[in-house]
Amino acid sequence: MLYFFILVAILGCASRPETDNTYRKGSEDRPLVDAKYSLTKDRKDMEEARSQVTEERKKENDELAFILGLMTEVKKAPTDIRQGFDQILRKKRDLFSKDINKEREEFTKTERKNREKFLAEQTNERKKFASEKHPRDERTEFFKDIDAKRAEFFSVSRDKRSDFEADVTERRKNFEDYAREKTSEFSQEHRAYAKRYEEWRKSREEEKKKKKESPNADSAATTAVPVNAQTGAKDAQNDLDEIDRVLQQAKARKGTALESGE
Repeated sequence: MLYFFILVAILGCASRPETDNTYRKGSEDRPLVDAKYSLTKDRKDMEEARSQVTEERKKENDELAFILGLMTEVKKAPTDIRQGFDQILRKKRDLFSKDINKEREEFTKTERKNREKFLAEQTNERKKFASEKHPRDERTEFFKDIDAKRAEFFSVSRDKRSDFEADVTERRKNFEDYAREKTSEFSQEHRAYAKRYEEWRKSREEEKKKKKESPNADSAATTAVPVNAQTGAKDAQNDLDEIDRVLQQAKARKGTALESGE
């Protein structure tokens, strides 16, 4: 007998249809994280509608593009790059939380409005029914129906609230998973950037040290050429003077008979 009840319970659970989230339609296809919370440059959207977005939105897009472009050239310390990335991620998380809170407020507002409308309708039904005479069995049936509608309404309301909170929890988890993934990718690139930055810093320090140790090297190199040039010019002038002196002496001598034409 015990096995029979266990078998019935198992079959009942297996045959129970899987219910969809009433807040989000089962056929709704949406990305893991909405594009507005993704860490992208948004370059295409920004160029298409740049004149229609606010200055704050332009600043966020430009800032994100700037931060992602910082690691293409060694200019800033790795700590500054990390702070910039953390700032962008913090802004995305704040935006996500702000949108979720706004969505919850709208849901609660609609939930309250529907509840007040339902209760008002039931009150009017009771008043209308009470204004007329009805048999006992009809009165019993009426209040039984009223209570059933009330129970059904609040049961559906609880399910909608539960589905809404489940949907929010899922989206928040997806965002945090996405944020951890992007942080891991950034950290990997950041380690490579930190290595390049350290090599660049050491190279700069070595250059400064060499210049400090030999400050007159450049001036000595530049003055060597003019001195040699002046020495060479002086030697050439002395040779010319010697040739001119020899020629003058030759002219001063008496010429031979052949030279005089005799």
